[in-house]
Amino acid sequence: MKLLLGVSGSIGAYKAMDIMRLFQKNGHEVTVVMTRAATQIIAPLTFETFAPGKVYSELFAAGQDPLLHINLSKENDLLLIAPATANTIGKMANGIADDLLSTLFCAFFKRVVVAPAMNTHMLENPAVIDNIDRLKSRGVEIIEAAEGVLANREIGKGRLPDSETIYRHCLKINSV
Repeated sequence: MKLLLGVSGSIGAYKAMDIMRLFQKNGHEVTVVMTRAATQIIAPLTFETFAPGKVYSELFAAGQDPLLHINLSKENDLLLIAPATANTIGKMANGIADDLLSTLFCAFFKRVVVAPAMNTHMLENPAVIDNIDRLKSRGVEIIEAAEGVLANREIGKGRLPDSETIYRHCLKINSV
């Protein structure tokens, strides 16, 4: 399988490296697309070390294919966004395409899996709930957030699920 791994700006972004390595270890090709906020949490160089030439964070970077979002959507089998922030989910649900990841989502007509990760209060916000429901109604697979200690040291729902859970879910979805 050729996987697009979208990484948005949740503190859970550090787990995306484990997700990428798990897919690679099992023979899958992974291309990483990061939001600008994600690059503030984990450096693109961290991903580039294990996926040379397959890490992108800008929609129109110098020397980059101006149709990158279209070509990536054609070349890959599955789009996994993990972690998915409230901002990224909101863009997806409302068709806002103002960065590489949201533009790629709008161009992607194959299977999409989203793993939300954010504070419990954000996850329970009616607008976020509506956006997740809208994505579900359009066929986007949502992996439910895990419970545990959050970034603010509270305990609640909102953690990015473990890498193995995400991996198994994607394999199941891609085989359907």
